[in-house]
Amino acid sequence: MGKKSRMTMMDSSSDVTCKIPDEILIDILSRLSMKEAARTSVLSHRWQNLWKFHNGCLDFDDLGNSKMLLYKGERDFHVERRRYVEWVNQVLVSHQYPSIQQFRAYFDLGKDHSSMIESWIHFAAAKRVRRLELDLSSLFSSVKELEEIYNLPIQLLGELNLKLLTSLRLNAVDVSEEHVIGFLSQCPLLEELSITGAPSLRKLKVVGGGDFKLKHLEIIKCLELDHLEVSGARSLASFKYEERCVNTDRLREGSPMTTYMHFQDVPQLSSVYFGRGSYSHHLLATLFKQLPFPISQLRMLSLDPFLLALNLSLVLLEEFPQFTNLCYLELAFGRELDDEQQRKLFVGIFLRASPRLHKLVLKYDRSKPQRSYLYTTGMSVEFGETQQQLVKGCKYECLKEVEFLGWNGLAADAELFTHLIEAAGSLEKVTVDTRDPFPNKFLEEQIPSMEDARDRARDLEAKLSPATKLVVL
Repeated sequence: MGKKSRMTMMDSSSDVTCKIPDEILIDILSRLSMKEAARTSVLSHRWQNLWKFHNGCLDFDDLGNSKMLLYKGERDFHVERRRYVEWVNQVLVSHQYPSIQQFRAYFDLGKDHSSMIESWIHFAAAKRVRRLELDLSSLFSSVKELEEIYNLPIQLLGELNLKLLTSLRLNAVDVSEEHVIGFLSQCPLLEELSITGAPSLRKLKVVGGGDFKLKHLEIIKCLELDHLEVSGARSLASFKYEERCVNTDRLREGSPMTTYMHFQDVPQLSSVYFGRGSYSHHLLATLFKQLPFPISQLRMLSLDPFLLALNLSLVLLEEFPQFTNLCYLELAFGRELDDEQQRKLFVGIFLRASPRLHKLVLKYDRSKPQRSYLYTTGMSVEFGETQQQLVKGCKYECLKEVEFLGWNGLAADAELFTHLIEAAGSLEKVTVDTRDPFPNKFLEEQIPSMEDARDRARDLEAKLSPATKLVVL
């Protein structure tokens, strides 16, 4: 296509858009990402400044590009950090619309950038932001050290107007119970609260009542938290708790290995996720008897016992609790649980106790095997014939869908695949995904081609009934 033809097309496009009011164009731009909206400034003189009125999500996430530049050695980390700060500041100075839906900052920043971060928070509050996310986590470690992490000044809360805020997500932002209670009291519309990696959060007591709106609560990698109480949060529907590791400092000090939790008057709570760490171990070891809310409320359960090889010989199947209303179950495994009998029995225990289960998701961490906390105690896993026979004879009548994430196609995978399709007479769909569900944070590269694993999954298709669909990814 010649230069003249391209110019004719641009002129024709301008003729069409010139008849559209600015308000409509701004509404269209606000449905695009911020970067996509900014690119429209080259279309014509009229479009040059329209992106500055973008009132959707100001998403400052350039981490993927930055990680690759750093990995290739094409840019120094401090140079990349400075470039990121300049980019955010340039956009904020240019922005002209009185409100925004979302503000999201995502880069490795800390105490050295406190004044800059606080100016961004002030900007978002002045724009009547609805969803605020600050992810300042480290590129190089899972948890930031106390001397590096950004500490949110408690007096800042009194300076902000966050009455329209519905979602607050803070990662590597140090806050305490006083901060959290302050946010909950000053944000009457807050529905989602997520706190990750806050070393000063040692105790948290959330008391609802009246028009309390909180629906989703997440506490992740707050390793010093030892006491959590939630009461009167009658709208709370989901709860996520993850430690990512066993707190060895507590072990040395003789402190309790798990966080004390108690939930009261939370009638809508039905979806929970307990991630890696001591609390998952605690729940399994006590057969869920110390679950902080009635087990009958559970409809969705995600459990990641990565740091333990469950001593199933200690689990009496007859005493395992009944998840009478559970419809969705997600279990994640590390490489410790590679034995096919271990996997089958572990999954079978839950399925046998979940008569209404509709969907099962199994996630496998394909990283290098790690020694679990239980291995250090010298415990071993042995199975009696009675236990194996109980699981072998199980039928999962309500199970409709199964997903294998991180499928390797090993004998253990095939054994469990076969067990599930034989025991679930009404199975409608099986998804086998060979991609790693726990990709490396610094490098976004996936493990090389898993075509062999995919082929092994396709080989199992002959075992499926004609009514069951197989999806291989």
